[in-house]
Amino acid sequence: MKWFDTHAHLQDEPFDQDRQEVMTRAEAAGVGLVLLPGSTLADSRRACQLALEDSRLIVAAGVHPHEAKDYTDETHSQLRELVLETNAQAAARGRKPIVVAIGEIGLDYHYDHSPRDVQRQVYYRQLTLAHELGLPVIIHERESAQDNYDLLSQAKTEGLLTSDPPGVIHCYSGSLESSRLLLKLGFYLGFDGPVTYKNARRALEVVRECPHDHLVIETDSPYLTPVPLRGKRNEPANLPLIGAKIAELWGLSLEDTARILTENGLRLFGIDAD
Repeated sequence: MKWFDTHAHLQDEPFDQDRQEVMTRAEAAGVGLVLLPGSTLADSRRACQLALEDSRLIVAAGVHPHEAKDYTDETHSQLRELVLETNAQAAARGRKPIVVAIGEIGLDYHYDHSPRDVQRQVYYRQLTLAHELGLPVIIHERESAQDNYDLLSQAKTEGLLTSDPPGVIHCYSGSLESSRLLLKLGFYLGFDGPVTYKNARRALEVVRECPHDHLVIETDSPYLTPVPLRGKRNEPANLPLIGAKIAELWGLSLEDTARILTENGLRLFGIDAD
């Protein structure tokens, strides 16, 4: 079986001492591909450098809503250049594009580390960047479901969501009703360790109803460690624990579930299966 961890922050400090060992364990667990999402411009740069050095890694470059207050015209320009330059370097090394999405971007009204109006403005600017570059988006949405949907609906009306599919709602935790609206816009839903938690009733309901070709799984390493490893640092090797829960909810074998979820991730990010 081959798995694709579509969201793991391996460029972060918690992995500085044993990143290669983490990747070795991931490969042993059948996780052959890991996407590193960016939170800031500098964080995105770190992710790109790691991916240029390791063919098992790919990247989404973007600025998280927590950091929206620091987003400037210069940030926007440099983010665009980072995508183009990294993919040019990859091509020069005989590799396919490394930066395959813009993200993680979106809205977070739980912490409000950046003013909400600024979050919305920066989110929209990065949606325009994704459209310009022909890339899908990875969306962080927390306690902002209505504003997120309204902004995405506006973007669709204005012709900005032309990537097919347009992107994924990372670590989906919303209602069944909201999931239906987002699926109608073409978005995929990403699920993480919380689907294995005892209080996951709402998420399980969404997974059961979600079309099998519109769901991906993520670890969000080093966060959201699945049962039975809660309390420990999360890493991509734990992805099959999440996949096993999806298989149970769908009533499918683990092998079929792995195949479906991996195909979904590759399709989402425009990656040709080897």
